[in-house]
Amino acid sequence: MLRDIVPASKPPADRPTAPSAPCAACGTLLDPLRTEHALVFEDGFRFLCDEKCLKSYRDGARVRPHPQTHTAVTRSAHTTPSGSPRAQLSRFQTTPLPEPPRLPMQLVWLGAGLAVVAGLVGLFAEHALAAHISLALCVAVSGLALLLSAPTRPELGVLGWVIGPLGGVLAALGAYTAVLGDDGSWLSLPSAALACAAVLARTVLDRSCTAPVRTALASLVHEFPSHAHIPVQNAGDPLAMALDHIDVATIRTGEEIIARRGEVVAVDGVVQAGEARVLPFPQATTPVRRAAGDPVLAGARVVSGSLRLLATRVGDERALARLSRIGTPLDRAPAPVAGALQSLGDFAPLGACAVAFGVALLADSAHGALTLAGAVLVASPVLALMRAVAMPAAAAAATAGTRGIAFHSGRDLDVLGRASFVALQPHGVLTELRPVIVECHALDGSSVDALLALCAAAERVALPHPIARAVEHFVENRRVPMVEVRRAVHHAGLGVTALSPEGDPFVVGTRRLLLQEGISVAAADAEAARAEGKGRVPIFIALGGRVRAVMTLQYELRVGARPAIQRLFDMGLEVVLLTGAHRGAVQELATALDIEHVKADLLPEERGQQVRSLRETGGVGAVIGRPADDDAALAAADAGIVLSDAGGSAADKAVALVSDDVRDAAAALWIARAAHDATLRGSATAAVAFSLVVGAAVTSLLAPGVAAVLAAGVDAYCLTLGARLLRRIALRLPARS
Repeated sequence: MLRDIVPASKPPADRPTAPSAPCAACGTLLDPLRTEHALVFEDGFRFLCDEKCLKSYRDGARVRPHPQTHTAVTRSAHTTPSGSPRAQLSRFQTTPLPEPPRLPMQLVWLGAGLAVVAGLVGLFAEHALAAHISLALCVAVSGLALLLSAPTRPELGVLGWVIGPLGGVLAALGAYTAVLGDDGSWLSLPSAALACAAVLARTVLDRSCTAPVRTALASLVHEFPSHAHIPVQNAGDPLAMALDHIDVATIRTGEEIIARRGEVVAVDGVVQAGEARVLPFPQATTPVRRAAGDPVLAGARVVSGSLRLLATRVGDERALARLSRIGTPLDRAPAPVAGALQSLGDFAPLGACAVAFGVALLADSAHGALTLAGAVLVASPVLALMRAVAMPAAAAAATAGTRGIAFHSGRDLDVLGRASFVALQPHGVLTELRPVIVECHALDGSSVDALLALCAAAERVALPHPIARAVEHFVENRRVPMVEVRRAVHHAGLGVTALSPEGDPFVVGTRRLLLQEGISVAAADAEAARAEGKGRVPIFIALGGRVRAVMTLQYELRVGARPAIQRLFDMGLEVVLLTGAHRGAVQELATALDIEHVKADLLPEERGQQVRSLRETGGVGAVIGRPADDDAALAAADAGIVLSDAGGSAADKAVALVSDDVRDAAAALWIARAAHDATLRGSATAAVAFSLVVGAAVTSLLAPGVAAVLAAGVDAYCLTLGARLLRRIALRLPARS
């Protein structure tokens, strides 16, 4: 039986359908079940209309799933009663990020037209009027280039700003003088016009290539509010609290603010009270829960609930504000290369002018002096060198901020990009933070429940340590009666010692702690080896100077641990595990992840010593850890990557992450390495190429027009480094939130 043929846009009612999804390249809504192309990433699928959209996506075209532009949040009058994150997001209207000042294309086309006319008129330079017109047009083109490059004056200085257009004018004057004196060829003025056109093209290229990076940097701080609410106590009723609306610039570190539903957090801070779901960083689309003790970045948007925050950083010290300054002259701690080239940029224009003046003095004639000086100035490397260093760092900072990664400064970004090894503690970084106690075996007929009751009582002193929470949860599930212990002492990285109600010494912890207390663990070796053979961590329980039982602790491997470690290996980094557990307990994990270097049985201070020892071999070391458990190792590293503390107390660390996902730590390393490599390639290319071009211009091997065109070709590579890095990161590190 034939069925009616219906168009794809009107499927029959009985045909299965899925919720529409936008094309990742153009935004057209598609049926995911019938789309022509789909790409699979770690964070989900990307659906594409056709081959054209597939090619556009691979070239860097993107449509953000939500929001589609950088936005500032305002309350909407219409709400949707739903508890889903997407429905909660739909309760807010969005205001698009203001467009950056556009390049006045009318002036660009005017300048290009004038350069063409100047070259054509210069062909008839045997007539004095034609020479006059050609010279005037060349000067006009150089003036337009100077006008269009005015925004770069604060970065390059006055001399660096005028050096290119000045070179074009000198080249035109030299050609004009040579033609009137019958010493120049019929191509002298067209060559000068070509030099002026190349200077204009370099200016346009600089504006257009740096605009995407500058827009991305501006988006990091675009949502920062200008006012915030602070709690004010009522003098008449000390228990009554009111809210005062104040300027953010007046808030100081240590003061409290209130962030309510629909508002943007004004400062970096730590939650003191309240609970809310927030979008934790720019372009985040998945709300996360924040409660007492959790850090929050300035710029986070409160979707539901409200928070009372203690300000940890304000003003220009806010994490995203620091990110927006990386790669700019405002960076307080630039990378060494960037700092050196920034200093060089202050003297390079003066040096180029000195070279041009020296060449002019050695010339045989006035027109020769002007021509050589113009050729040197139009080929000067000032702009390309500075952009080759600054733009990759700025692009890396901008993309990191939209992924919840906050670099402290350009220097830290550079150090992280040069890392040769990465050290980390497996438990809590590669594994889930909350371990589970699987079993507890008595060794000499002791009562397991009685020992567990003592464990739960002793471990209270170590709360909220993950192992203490695991013991507490295990004991609660067994419904063991609670007891009290005396003189409980927490030994960081080892365990807890205490006295039982009868006064007997009680110890629960690692093998090392029991040996320090003079207790033999030989009776528990077989049970411990059995647990370690399964990749579990044994916890020894001793009472009265004898080991009585062994608890088995199980850590679950994080979902993203394997791809994160593989990314580190792909960058050629050496991965070292630093753990306080016995080697046998982590060997199975290390083998599963192909990690060869394991340092076991280490106290927190000893992990820091191991990091220093690794650095003494000549390598640059990075450490991935948590702010409380791994402080010693993080302090000993060249660059510390702190999980889940962006906005918190990790102000002096190289990198702070919003999430505790080790994949974000690997992404931070990849971004820093990509920026470092791009900087080296760009600066080396600019230095070598411009040395050759300037050298050829000094020796009269290149006319000003040819030298300017070659210099523009080098600029086409150096000035686009930042924009290319933006696209590369978007392709290699798709955002997961």
